[in-house]
Amino acid sequence: MLLSTLAAAAAGAAYLAVRSWAEAHSLFVTQVDVPIEGLPPELDGFTILHLSDLHLRGYGPFEQDLVRTVRGLPAPVLVITGDFLGEPGGASALIPVIMEIGRDRLVYGVLGNHDRGKRINTQALARDLTRAGVRLLVNSGEVIRHRGRRIRIAGVDDPHTGLDDLDQALACVPPSQGDGREPLVLLAHSPDVLETASRAGVDLVLAGHTHGGQICLPGGVPLWTNTRRGRFGAGLYRRGHTQMFVTRGIGTSSLPGRLFCPPEVAVIRLVPARRESSQA
Repeated sequence: MLLSTLAAAAAGAAYLAVRSWAEAHSLFVTQVDVPIEGLPPELDGFTILHLSDLHLRGYGPFEQDLVRTVRGLPAPVLVITGDFLGEPGGASALIPVIMEIGRDRLVYGVLGNHDRGKRINTQALARDLTRAGVRLLVNSGEVIRHRGRRIRIAGVDDPHTGLDDLDQALACVPPSQGDGREPLVLLAHSPDVLETASRAGVDLVLAGHTHGGQICLPGGVPLWTNTRRGRFGAGLYRRGHTQMFVTRGIGTSSLPGRLFCPPEVAVIRLVPARRESSQA
């Protein structure tokens, strides 16, 4: 009886190990429509590709699949919300991966907690990202112009480690005096920034950090999210006027697998809010 129980437990553990490894290498594309009140018609359908938590360790078949997938998704803007490297050796893959997925589009990025770890040379990482074409937003922002309209995009340093300065970032992208709504998009590694972003009138926050839980119960229910100011796993959240999308990210940390939480490339599309939705 004991032997059969141990054998069953060993078989179950082996199954979970194999499944979690396979799931960590099975990339999903998630389509997300984000309704924005007062969105100008010229910006209806404006698309942003959102990646996070690459945790690059090299350039193997999974990274090749990531490049193929992202290259096949048309969008004028790609954002990467931190944790670029999984280990120092991943730096050799960083520039080729970013240059491939960012070709022919604007690429913005912010730093995550792992990008400032003891094993990572943050200054070298920032130089490599710049060489690869990433516009690194460290408590700063820029304006994107599209069909005669403006989208303000700001990025904060990592909120998880208390390095974010939202006021400084938003000061870089004040609204213009022209006619029409100018959506304000904030990039942050951690979703911990949601409350302050809501008070500041941000329209959309794009964040990562949680890996969606990485190891989840069936249905994607996270066991742990490593957040400080709320239990955010993955998906779309709202605080007042502000919406936030938290991606499950691409790579892994601590454990080399995922369970009920596959990696994802998020396709974020801005759409006008329906009148009945805004009144709900």
